[in-house]
Amino acid sequence: MPPVLRNARFEDYAQIARLEVANDLQAQPEADWRSVWLDNPLWPRLSGKWPMGRVLEDAGGAIVGSVMNVPSLYRFRGRELICANGRAWVAAPEYRGFALILMDEYFNQDGADLFVNTTVGPMALGILNELSARVPVGDWESIAYWVTGYRGFARRALEKLKIPLPGLLSAPAGAVLRLKDAILGKSFPATPAGVVIERAGDFDSRFDDFWGELPRRNEGKLLALRDRATLAWHFAIPLRRRRLWIVTASRNGRMFAYCIFKRQDQAAGIQRIRLVDFQTLEPGETVLPAMVQAALKRCAAEKIDILDHLGCDLPKMLALDELAPYRQKLANWPFYYRAIDPALHAELAHADLWDPSSFDGDASFE
Repeated sequence: MPPVLRNARFEDYAQIARLEVANDLQAQPEADWRSVWLDNPLWPRLSGKWPMGRVLEDAGGAIVGSVMNVPSLYRFRGRELICANGRAWVAAPEYRGFALILMDEYFNQDGADLFVNTTVGPMALGILNELSARVPVGDWESIAYWVTGYRGFARRALEKLKIPLPGLLSAPAGAVLRLKDAILGKSFPATPAGVVIERAGDFDSRFDDFWGELPRRNEGKLLALRDRATLAWHFAIPLRRRRLWIVTASRNGRMFAYCIFKRQDQAAGIQRIRLVDFQTLEPGETVLPAMVQAALKRCAAEKIDILDHLGCDLPKMLALDELAPYRQKLANWPFYYRAIDPALHAELAHADLWDPSSFDGDASFE
């Protein structure tokens, strides 16, 4: 019999987690999973009318398919847009013929103005290309990166290539790679005069002041809300696990830029830090290289293998593209959007209306 479609509930966690694990997805601990909604600053406003997701239930009451639905807030030309961020679309193999029902329900839900999906995998490409559009700026199939832990990176590369004695050969291979980067790598520009680069332990009141200015300086761009409460919620899980680095740039005691780096180790065992968001009130100031350089030094000190950034050719990230010595290609384009209003959807096809990063969607929740 065909499965029954219904709204997801918090008490479905155990079944959804089992389904995700059985289909090679990584399930969150229950407290973290619940916090995505319950700690969301939007949830008091939307609770009771916003579906946290949809599930498919078989005749015996077992959940055989699910897709989660996380709300976020965007600003565009003075308007507030409620965004639905899809997450963990999955179905048991024998029910995958019904999985399209979940995505159809997601894209036809009430209350959402915008849909943003930033972790689209190969199996979801067909339906996402049909029902939404690629974000029109940047190359989201490319990753720019630096090697920062040469011996560890070399060992994992040798293991992947099935080279004998990777532990023994990792030291000389890492030394050769380090020498190559020292000779061929590009030098970082000096930190601008009067600028102080420092770490922050959390999102303090400066981030509310920063957000008070950021939308006014980007009035013509689609911009996800980044006030203090939203940042603290969005990055709560990696903050609790000490997997988040916050780097700020200030002049005369005023924070005018920040970078957020998040630990996202690769399945192959490579220890990785990813730059997931950079925002600045002074786009003419070339402060990004100094902030990245501070993170690179920390990576080397903590023996992290690489620092990378997903999405090349983004206008405000070009300095990073020029400095990063390595590139990696993804299997598919992961970043899609759709606006409910057809006029807005067509308008958002223009690249200059976007300022996308891995802060959008669910790419940096965990």
